Amino acid sequence: MRVLAGLFLQGLTNLGRNKWAQFFTLSTVIFTAFMAGLFLLVLYNLQLAARSTQEGIQFQVYWDQDKPLEEVREQWKEISTWDISAITTFTPEEALYSLADSLSADLDIEFLTLHNPLPPTALIEFSLQDGYGEDRTRQVRSKLMDLPGVQRVGFNPLQLDLARTWIRVSSGIFWPLIGLMLVITGLVVANTLKLNQMQRREEVEILALVGASSGYIQFPLLISGAVQGLVGGALSLGLLRVLHLAVEDVLYFPPLWVRIEFLPPLYILAVPAVLTLVGIFSSFLAVRSRLR
Repeated sequence: MRVLAGLFLQGLTNLGRNKWAQFFTLSTVIFTAFMAGLFLLVLYNLQLAARSTQEGIQFQVYWDQDKPLEEVREQWKEISTWDISAITTFTPEEALYSLADSLSADLDIEFLTLHNPLPPTALIEFSLQDGYGEDRTRQVRSKLMDLPGVQRVGFNPLQLDLARTWIRVSSGIFWPLIGLMLVITGLVVANTLKLNQMQRREEVEILALVGASSGYIQFPLLISGAVQGLVGGALSLGLLRVLHLAVEDVLYFPPLWVRIEFLPPLYILAVPAVLTLVGIFSSFLAVRSRLR
């Protein structure tokens, strides 16, 4: 145990040698990891946008004006028990005032209250089930049309087309792009750390000539590579977080109202973990040929 502790400290001490080389190596790791994290952040928010389209399918349901409001309220209660995300209801008076507010805050509609032309209305929102979007939309619309007193059910088919397109595109390119990004990042970081470790090839050869075991030689180098990968990944996430705070609300304005989300905890843990493993593997490859 004491030997391992000494080799571990030796690996940390090695990071203090040739400071400029270590600085440029760490800078390259940070920059590469930062760009990979930025790419991952963009993909993650695109994936969130794709999922949000599945939760925005809406029907506008209009009842007959002569339909008793109490019966309509009972139907609203029945609809609320269906497998839907939300239902927003409007009595004729509420619909009238809502329309007036959307047109102008100063609009006088008192003269319309005696002869309100608007019917009871409901806005129904539901999520699509994967692979059953069109069928589910048709089923919900059919159930709404079968309700007594329903005059019309409005629906924008563009919403369904957009949702299906997003689902198809996101599922088809999201994970392949993440895999490609990880491969490219791993190769760049691995080669950078490998070149940095190969600067100590003379030291490795001398230790091998005097009879040092391969584990004694490799362990400090593996520690150095692991620390560089871990620190580079952590610092790149810090820079990415600073950038995220600067642009988090850049798209949060009407009509978009899109807030850019930061990476989830699983991704945050995965970035330094992957770079640590890359650092260990690249350090192992850097000295393997010298120990044969």
